[in-house]
Amino acid sequence: MEQPLLVSEAIQPVQQDEIDLLDILVTLAENIKLLILGPLFVGLCALGIAFLMPKTFESIAVLKSEQATASLMTTAAVLDPVAASLGLTKDDSAEEARRQLREQIKVAVGRNDKLLTLTVSAPAPQQAQAIAQAVLQQTYVQSRPKGSELARLETQLKDAKARTKSAEDAAGALLKRMELNGTSSSTESARGYAELLNVAAAAQNQVAAVQTLLEGLTDAQLVQAPTLPQKASKPKKGLIAVGATMAAGLALMLFVFVRQAVRGAAKDADAASKMARIRRALALR
Repeated sequence: MEQPLLVSEAIQPVQQDEIDLLDILVTLAENIKLLILGPLFVGLCALGIAFLMPKTFESIAVLKSEQATASLMTTAAVLDPVAASLGLTKDDSAEEARRQLREQIKVAVGRNDKLLTLTVSAPAPQQAQAIAQAVLQQTYVQSRPKGSELARLETQLKDAKARTKSAEDAAGALLKRMELNGTSSSTESARGYAELLNVAAAAQNQVAAVQTLLEGLTDAQLVQAPTLPQKASKPKKGLIAVGATMAAGLALMLFVFVRQAVRGAAKDADAASKMARIRRALALR
């Protein structure tokens, strides 16, 4: 007599699982139209709303620069002249125009390539490109040395040019003496001539480096000029529609199963009493 009891006990959970699965399938079948048409309707509505939302276009520029330049682009020294040149201060104050520009501008420096990417968003393609170009030009101006730094670099440039000329003159004079002496020129003279050439080359390199610092940033560092966007970057209509459809589908499925659970609980006396207690507790609150 014990063996049949064990078999029936083992079969009962399996039957219960099959019943629960059938209940889920029945619930889905009875509400299939709502679960399909509801999310589709919500997705179409979201797509229609996305078409009515204001468009945003992005102009992108890339240049060889460092993090300091990225920080410079969002300072008042750059943004205030940009706002004034574009006429943004006619309707708003300088502070408000600067704040709006900061919201439209994004600057990032790549970890690997060390390239600075400037992204400017605006309601129109031409406006985005114009702002990006103005930001770049004003950044060029502000990157140039000023005041005492300018005076120091100019002094270094003058000294480097003088060293270059002196080394080149000395090397030229030594070369003439070596040519006059012909084969009798000593090894020391040849070594001295080579050293003078090295000194002249080093001075020339310093001249070029100081001139680069005096020029600041220019279009020479520009890898990609500000683009004229052809398509809006926002709103992403497809993503909005798909997201709304999925969210509506999950919400409706949850609603269907909760409603089915409430209906099933109403048929069970024990569950019905618990639901009544829950309603009373919520009503007291």
